[in-house]
Amino acid sequence: MQQPTEKIKALSPNRQRWLIAGAFMLAQAFIWLVLFRNSRYGDKSITDVPIYYSYASRIARGMLPYRDFASEYPPVAMLLFSLPRIFSGLGYPAFNTWFEAEMCLFSCGNVALLAVAAWKQWGNLMKLAGALGAYTLFILAIGSIVESRFDLAAAFVILASLVCFITDRYVWAWLLLGVGLMTKVVPVLIAPFYLVIHLRRREWTDLWLGPALLLFAAGVIALPLLLLAPVGLADAFLYHVERPLQLESSWSSPLLLAARFGNYPLRILNSYGSHNVFSSLSSAFASLTTPVTLLLLAAAYLFFFRRSGAGDGSGQLFRFAFVAIGVFVFAGKVFSPQFLIWLLPLAVLVRGPDRRLVLFLFGAVLVLTQVEFPFNYWRLYSLNGIMIVEVAVRNALLGALLLLTAVRSPKNLPDSV
Repeated sequence: MQQPTEKIKALSPNRQRWLIAGAFMLAQAFIWLVLFRNSRYGDKSITDVPIYYSYASRIARGMLPYRDFASEYPPVAMLLFSLPRIFSGLGYPAFNTWFEAEMCLFSCGNVALLAVAAWKQWGNLMKLAGALGAYTLFILAIGSIVESRFDLAAAFVILASLVCFITDRYVWAWLLLGVGLMTKVVPVLIAPFYLVIHLRRREWTDLWLGPALLLFAAGVIALPLLLLAPVGLADAFLYHVERPLQLESSWSSPLLLAARFGNYPLRILNSYGSHNVFSSLSSAFASLTTPVTLLLLAAAYLFFFRRSGAGDGSGQLFRFAFVAIGVFVFAGKVFSPQFLIWLLPLAVLVRGPDRRLVLFLFGAVLVLTQVEFPFNYWRLYSLNGIMIVEVAVRNALLGALLLLTAVRSPKNLPDSV
């Protein structure tokens, strides 16, 4: 009689791959159903779900987003809020449960996509299991914020687009970027990498067709709202441009350090749905965030172009997608902890001799983030010296990690084994 291990070995590599992926999907369910239900680990004292519930309830009453009420979230996000409301009825507790289930499904979807991408990159079951294991550990490292924000959906769209691209499904890759634009905007940061690869491969038609597909997908989603509530829809995007320096941002750290350990006057005020820093330099710093972010993004795209060498760069696509989105988080005026969720699946697909170092440093960034939020957030708000230093270290570590990942990227990595 065959032992279980022998039966598994007798399966085809494809079946073994999906057996491994299925096991890690079960691990996701365990994390959601057991670990996040523990009040000490699954702290939900600071959550955005009531905001989502409020918007979903208004839509359920027949109100139109952006026309009948203002919202800072793009249209696809509003749809994601509405789905749990359909199943939950009127009660908030049921809505919260269904929303958490929705995010768990997106996390399982990330596992499935990671299984495809890891196999494409390495063709090795152990490395596939290692990638899925790293993703699972990252979920634990950042904590229960993954189930109380909708950012796992944005991470899923980003990863789905990348997986479509590396499997030569260009049309779907570009269309998904359009969907991503209407979900959280940030997925469009990947588009220049696609253009570089099309250019390297001399795929001239795709150089214009890809962006056209992106705009088409975004336009189809936005068109009804553009016709019915153009000003309100525009405000949903301009809202984020107008935000001041958020408390946890990299730009706020030197101001907080100066206030806590010097005599620099500073105030923390609530506006735009977050706690923000106001001082004599905060406005100047806020005005610098956009040009500095654009400059760093341009540097990332240039590094990607040069590192592709004689190849097309596709072997480093996940590495530089991680860098570009990480730069947006690090250099922006807002550094909400949930933004790191966008990076979870990308980090585990980074290739190269420094892979383990990248995973370790990113894991440290996530742990430091969970220590600060939600467990010690109010200590940071009250300008506790230890927490100010802790967040400053977290921000500096992320910046160093992004620099290392870009500068140490190996040349001419093959597309796959």
